[in-house]
Amino acid sequence: MSSLAEERLGSLGQRIESGNLHHGLLFRGDDLRFLENSVATLYRKILGMHEDGLDHPDLFHLRPTGKARIITVEKTRALMNNLYRSGNQSNYKVAIIHEADRMRKEAANAFLKTLEEPPAGTYLFLLTTRPYSILPTIRSRSLLVRLEQDSNQGEQHELTQWLANYEQWIGLLLDRNKLKQDRVSPVFMAYGLMESLTSLIKSTADLLAKEAVSNLSQQLDDKEKDAYESGLRRGIRSRMLKQISDHTRTFVTSGEAMIPALKRNGQKLAKVIQKLEKTTGLLEVNLKEDSALEDFLLSSLRIWSAK
Repeated sequence: MSSLAEERLGSLGQRIESGNLHHGLLFRGDDLRFLENSVATLYRKILGMHEDGLDHPDLFHLRPTGKARIITVEKTRALMNNLYRSGNQSNYKVAIIHEADRMRKEAANAFLKTLEEPPAGTYLFLLTTRPYSILPTIRSRSLLVRLEQDSNQGEQHELTQWLANYEQWIGLLLDRNKLKQDRVSPVFMAYGLMESLTSLIKSTADLLAKEAVSNLSQQLDDKEKDAYESGLRRGIRSRMLKQISDHTRTFVTSGEAMIPALKRNGQKLAKVIQKLEKTTGLLEVNLKEDSALEDFLLSSLRIWSAK
């Protein structure tokens, strides 16, 4: 956990002790699992749980379900009914809304009523990687807390190697002399980059999902498990694409001694970043992953190799 995240959580912990913690907290970040692990310290403190505890009769979870990862109005209303009942073991209750941006409009409106006038002793934790996809009236009634990992956390060797190959590919496309001699290899390299990135996303997601779901097996039904695994994969993919975007900017703007012309490619860089951002957005609305990555890399090939 980053020092800034620890500081913010520590401040919220002090508010719990003084009784001044806001009842609605909107936690945002780039990694849903990191958010889930981070808020655990707060709800354990509120409910008097053990440090490694996961279950409590006054702790409630609202999660997306199915491949479409939707939070339904029926499940939202069921959660609200539970919150208006008396606590089982304490005077407090905590509800965690996982991926709060996946609420349908009807579910968000039903939840809003409880957020405006929550039962006594109730805290509502909303977790999201996409805060601006949440109903504005919910955002305005919640205390926004940004929690981020240090930039170097979670970096794996496989992605580092992929980025090195990606750098080599861009360098080849920007070297006019080499490109005149061989216009075929960059195309094959693009498909190799697409296949290796798709494989890396899948292997990373499968590994993390196996670990995470094993810890939550008693809390998730089959539809929630499907949604959790799908959301985990999307989060991993989104973080990798962000790293690719950041790495592309750094590589091109810093320039390399062997390729001085890199410093004069600001317009090409802007087009590639714009294309990557568009691709990331399309992937969020269920565009097929390999098709989207193939389109990005082939579009990048045309942009970088243009005169």
